[in-house]
Amino acid sequence: MQIKRLEIAGFGKFQQRQFEFGDGLQVIYGLNESGKSTLRAFILGMLFGFPSRRYPLERHEPQGTNQYGGTMDLIVDETNYRLTRLGDEPATLINVGTQAMQPLTLLDKWLAPYDRDQYLRLFTFNQAELTELKTLRASDLNVQLQQVGLVGSAPWRETAATLRADAEALYKPRGRKPTLNQALQRYRLLMTQVKTAKQRYPEYEALQNQLLDLQAQQMSSKRDLTKLDQRQQRLANLRNQWPVYQQLQQLQATVANNTLTVPVMTKYRQLIQKRTELQHTLASARQQLSQQPVDTQSQGLVGFYVQHQEQFDQLEAQLPTLQQALGQYRTLAQQGTTLKADFQAQSNAHPELLGCLSPHKQAAIATLKQTLATTANTRSQRPAPTSSTLDWRLVGGAVGIIAGLLLPLGGFKWVLVLVGAALLGWFGLTRGQAKPAQESNQLSEQLVAAGLAPDLTASEALQQLELVAALQRAQAAVTTADQSLATQATKLWQMIQAYQFAAGWIPVDQDHLTTSVTRIAQFYEQVHQVMQKQTMAGPDFAFIQRQVQQLTTQVRDLSEQLQTLATTNGLADVAALTQAVSDSETQMTNATSAEQLQRQLSTAELAALKQYATLETLQAAIAELRQQRSQAAQRLTQLAADIVTAQTQLQRLTADGQYATLRQQQADLQTEITVMARQWVTRQLGANWIDTALRALTQQQLPTVLAAATTIFAQLTAQRYNKIDLDGDEMVVKTATTQFMVAELSTATKEQLYLALRLALINHLGAEAQLPLMIDDGLVNFDDQRKQATWQVLTQVARHHQVLYFTNETAALTQLKTATVQQLT
Repeated sequence: MQIKRLEIAGFGKFQQRQFEFGDGLQVIYGLNESGKSTLRAFILGMLFGFPSRRYPLERHEPQGTNQYGGTMDLIVDETNYRLTRLGDEPATLINVGTQAMQPLTLLDKWLAPYDRDQYLRLFTFNQAELTELKTLRASDLNVQLQQVGLVGSAPWRETAATLRADAEALYKPRGRKPTLNQALQRYRLLMTQVKTAKQRYPEYEALQNQLLDLQAQQMSSKRDLTKLDQRQQRLANLRNQWPVYQQLQQLQATVANNTLTVPVMTKYRQLIQKRTELQHTLASARQQLSQQPVDTQSQGLVGFYVQHQEQFDQLEAQLPTLQQALGQYRTLAQQGTTLKADFQAQSNAHPELLGCLSPHKQAAIATLKQTLATTANTRSQRPAPTSSTLDWRLVGGAVGIIAGLLLPLGGFKWVLVLVGAALLGWFGLTRGQAKPAQESNQLSEQLVAAGLAPDLTASEALQQLELVAALQRAQAAVTTADQSLATQATKLWQMIQAYQFAAGWIPVDQDHLTTSVTRIAQFYEQVHQVMQKQTMAGPDFAFIQRQVQQLTTQVRDLSEQLQTLATTNGLADVAALTQAVSDSETQMTNATSAEQLQRQLSTAELAALKQYATLETLQAAIAELRQQRSQAAQRLTQLAADIVTAQTQLQRLTADGQYATLRQQQADLQTEITVMARQWVTRQLGANWIDTALRALTQQQLPTVLAAATTIFAQLTAQRYNKIDLDGDEMVVKTATTQFMVAELSTATKEQLYLALRLALINHLGAEAQLPLMIDDGLVNFDDQRKQATWQVLTQVARHHQVLYFTNETAALTQLKTATVQQLT
């Protein structure tokens, strides 16, 4: 169905007005109070009938004219029909081509299976309807699918509601008024009466006192239950306000003092915008420069150089430093070659000493040096020999000589003298030879340990050690030179690596540093020659080249201004400044949102909510209070039952012959309860069966609808959300890294989700949803980017549905170029 033409005789502010519409997206533009909502109400009235006079505000009766209503031209199956509704006259429908009158049932057939309410739920909405959206559960979407997606489901839903209402009229688990509840209560009382009738009755006075006590407890329990109900209501209100409080906390946690002032942010945006514009102009100029006619051999070189001229200019300024580093590298290489030749010459002259250069020999060489130094020092001083102890040979020899000369022993004294002389001689001989032999053996061991010949004298050993020291110095010099050369090579390669982006024109190699630097210098020389030749050959090339240079300088100046702005505000670079501007804008937005949310909570509610750290804590308090109330209600019920029992007992004390009557009443009531219980079970099972069947049917469609809605929602949010899914009975939306409940989304994002679900449902219904779609200022909360995306989506939807978009946004006049625009005044 497509609306082709409207002719309004009188409706609201419109009198004798005509509107023409085409297929696809139609824009009805007008300022506030220009009649957009009135025109939408007129279309609804024409399709489904105008409200009765009992609803004057919805009826939109015009002032200043008696005419009311109008005509609507519809195109259905490529046939033009005219629908007329004027005042209280019966509506008429004619075929415009044949002028034949058509039955109004044909209009109902076109609109089927949708009545006015179902049409409003699916095909039209305004800003107020989207603003009222708080949460969207999977069960809510199931209801919508049943209401607008299942043809013929309405009678079944009405039947289920009727059955459930009849069942609840019979019995409720906690009800008092339903018939079966009252019967069960009477049955319990009768059972008590029957039991007590079999027993002897207690004294009347004891029962009377018990009844008074029970009534006092009943009054106290009622007061406690009232207090618990009041507390429960307050906590329920806090639970309803928790999403607002939680969002307020999250926003307050992110709000901080802005590090950047508004003038700084404004200047940043101006510089960024100007630099971006210059960069685009520079890219275009470079593209023109690269396309200038040059010889075939140089064309690729010029094009590549122009596209990367900024990088080449920066690197060319560093070329002297690179060549200086290459000179240092060559000097170090020459020094290393010389030192290696010197070390090789010394090694060839004394090959027997190369073993002494081993790290394992260094400790032995140090010990040998210390020993030789000690020996030389001892020989130069030559101290007098001393002994701390007397040798027995010295004592025995002295005693033998003295005893032989002084004692009168005859011939035996000469024996003593000879023995004493022999002992003294032995002592002198061993004393002179022991120390040199010991020193000689120690020196030989140390020479072998140091890698030298064991038969070297002390002076020869010193000469060998001096040669070893010379070899060590030469070896250390070679090692130091190699390390310096490697360090310089690393530094040089780091500078050369900057040219790897131009490897196709400047091959660089870490193993051939000198060749790489030569190629770089030759590249610049070749480029300058070609550029100079081209400049001289054509004035256009020279002009564009100057333009490129000027634009490059301007871009560099703007970058320096941005860096200065960043430094002035204590930031390291432009990237940090960009992040700081983004953070400041986010903080300002969050602060505004926090103020709006805080106005939704009273001071008392805010103070009460702060007492609960988490929602779980609040829910635990609600559950605990609910349990207390349940216990109090049970106690009150029990007290009421006890009072009734006591009253019955008191009545029985004054009556005789009641037992048989009570038994008969019990049997009659049991039969009545059985009949009502069967009726309740039958109605309850029937309602549950219908609900289960409808739910199963909608659950089959729900994944398809959610998949289509996911695609639309991703378009509306610039691919931020890539999945709409179900978490139990809750609907969630997912990004690449996390997921959010619908209640956690912003107001605009909720509206975009609701719009995506509606459009997906319309697409899913296909041929059953070929009715015009009307949107009345439904995108007010959308930002510019998402509004553009929404228009694109609506343009796609308009390929299969006529879309009437009522708006006061001037951007729609210019940015929706393919739409037919009607302007209201």
